[in-house]
Amino acid sequence: MKTYLLLLFLLWAGMAHAQQGSDKTDLNTILDRLAKADEDYIETSGSLVSTYTFTQMVKKDFSLLVTGAAENMQVGKYAALSVDRNEQSFSFSPINYIVNENNPAKPFKHILAINVNGKLNNNGFFDFSDRKKLQVGGSWTALWFSGCSFPKKQTPYMKIYNLAKEQVIKQAGNEKELQKILKKRIDTAYYKKLYHQEVEKYENEAYDDMWTSKLLVWTKLDIGYAEDRLKIIDSVNVRNSVMDPINKSIRGGYFSLSGNIFYGLKSGVSIYINAQLSYSKKTSLSEIFSTVEWNKIQYGDGTDNTVYYDVEEQSVYITNMNTLKQKYKRDISVQVLGFIPLGQQNLIGLDVSYQNREFITPGTTTFTSNKNIFSVGIMFPLRDKDGKTSINIEPFWRNTSFTNYDEGKEESFWGVKFGVPLNQLF
Repeated sequence: MKTYLLLLFLLWAGMAHAQQGSDKTDLNTILDRLAKADEDYIETSGSLVSTYTFTQMVKKDFSLLVTGAAENMQVGKYAALSVDRNEQSFSFSPINYIVNENNPAKPFKHILAINVNGKLNNNGFFDFSDRKKLQVGGSWTALWFSGCSFPKKQTPYMKIYNLAKEQVIKQAGNEKELQKILKKRIDTAYYKKLYHQEVEKYENEAYDDMWTSKLLVWTKLDIGYAEDRLKIIDSVNVRNSVMDPINKSIRGGYFSLSGNIFYGLKSGVSIYINAQLSYSKKTSLSEIFSTVEWNKIQYGDGTDNTVYYDVEEQSVYITNMNTLKQKYKRDISVQVLGFIPLGQQNLIGLDVSYQNREFITPGTTTFTSNKNIFSVGIMFPLRDKDGKTSINIEPFWRNTSFTNYDEGKEESFWGVKFGVPLNQLF
């Protein structure tokens, strides 16, 4: 019996010793394979950096870009609030999922997200008693092309991969001793990730100032549920409905698709182009968000309707309920942003955009009217203490007009808004 137990002990000790030796052998073999794969990739592809480093670089750049959708502007987790004289708008994206996020062998291409956004009339900070719009849905952002250019004569630093491997082995030394005491295997998956991070660090240090241009092409698809809640006084029966306004909700799905291109040079010259098409359920009130604006157009002072209704104070619409129909209508928009260098450390940008929004012509049930919004702004990027652009301040001029709607008034005004800095990509 004692002999049997002794043999079992010796067998266990031998397996433990072999296991510890296997840990060391396995880790060295894995790191050798990773370094060799990176070296082969650089030699055969003509790239300057490894796949992992390029993927991480694209992720960081892409997270700074807007998507072209006015409601869901950024591609990652975010929250935003905008307040102007007619409305308050808010948006946030609490959940997102990056496909193959933790797979260094596959490129960064797709993001799935949950988005929420809405608008409120500006009768007080987040006054939910007035008209309000809400959209809840999902989005798919697809990066179809990502490329960086660098000087063709630049020779890659092939020693980087052995340096990274040696650094990982050095860091794993003390871990091996600890695992001998705990009698556990070393987590080789952790050291694989550590190797890629070391390579990324070295490659960023070596090539950070060598990129000459960057090009990104992507699309974003948004699908979800939309609701527009408002209060209405029926112009056919003003005496009764003025005391108890009608609560009306316009419900339905929404769809939007945007295409986007960004191209930037090392000098700071860059351009961003976006085009978007969307569909949602609308009425004759859909593009007249302010109740005061609508009622002044439809029922000016001196009409019979204003005897029962103060258009300056109340937050309800006066309209004929018999002609308030619902129908899906499209919106289109185009935006061009451009930056040019201004001095050695500063940039100045131009923001030009156009929107064409459809809605049912007031007083009809089938005809379509259009709201046209043209905007021009000058962007002044502000830098933080480290010299990086933190935010854009943009004075802008906006003109709003209507097509196929004689009562719609053309209006122009000046304003200021704040934006995400596109020129932070370098």
